[in-house]
Amino acid sequence: MSDPAGPRRVVDAHHHLLDVAGVGYGWIRERSPVLQALLANYYDIARDYGPADHAGDMAGTRLDGSVACEFGADDPVAEATWVQSVADAGNGPDAFIAAADPSDPGLAERLRHYRDLPVVRAVRQPLYWADDPLRRLGARPDCLTDPRWLTGFEQIAAAGLTWDLLVYDAQIPDATELLRSFPDTPIVLEAACWPLDLSPDGFSRWVDHLEFAAAHPNVALKLQGLALLFGPSREATEPWVRRAVATFGAQRCMFATHLPVDGLLWSVDDLVGTLAAVLADLTAAERAAFFTGCARRQYGLPAG
Repeated sequence: MSDPAGPRRVVDAHHHLLDVAGVGYGWIRERSPVLQALLANYYDIARDYGPADHAGDMAGTRLDGSVACEFGADDPVAEATWVQSVADAGNGPDAFIAAADPSDPGLAERLRHYRDLPVVRAVRQPLYWADDPLRRLGARPDCLTDPRWLTGFEQIAAAGLTWDLLVYDAQIPDATELLRSFPDTPIVLEAACWPLDLSPDGFSRWVDHLEFAAAHPNVALKLQGLALLFGPSREATEPWVRRAVATFGAQRCMFATHLPVDGLLWSVDDLVGTLAAVLADLTAAERAAFFTGCARRQYGLPAG
């Protein structure tokens, strides 16, 4: 599905880069049943994916910037250093979301390394946890309520980094203390506040959790992984996208591709065309905020 208005100017607020031999990824060496349950052909992406690959996938858009994201590397500092070298070569990305565990005793040292890498604008840690073991993408269930984790988070706040929050919507109540204690830290809630229950009752609970998160002005919403979460069609994504944007407002929502993962399910042209249709009733300023402006603000990208 193409945008009838022609190539749309976008900032891709979330994509991955892979250097399999140079960086190394444990989840590639040892296949994860969780990732295979998430998407049967997930391991089709277990290959190098560099800036040229991303540019090729984005060819139908006017790409005005991008934010790459850590991808479970063996050595997160080495991964961030490689991404910095890619950025220094003029191939993008404009920002990088590096890996950090607030409860890690070595957090201060890692943050010192990141301070030497200008491309690092944010950090994150997968916290996804559910009763179903095949939905557990996080290391443990209690990070957000662990005083040691919350104390460690003070170092991230002091470093002036954006925090990308990776939780299922049912975990939002556990994030209460985090959101209350760090009102000045930019927080990006990833994956549309990922709802596992796509039933009508699940949608209603998701809305409640979304509204709770949106009540905190320092929280923005990233809508990456839409095909993975809901299905690769306008019919599947529209109710969720419209409610998410209505709840947070377009100024606090951002476009993202989740390449190369969602590229297994649909093309970027289909994603952009679907979102353009779903959000056609927004004003021009609101569409600009969604497709470019929010990501620029959250991750400190230069003006387009």
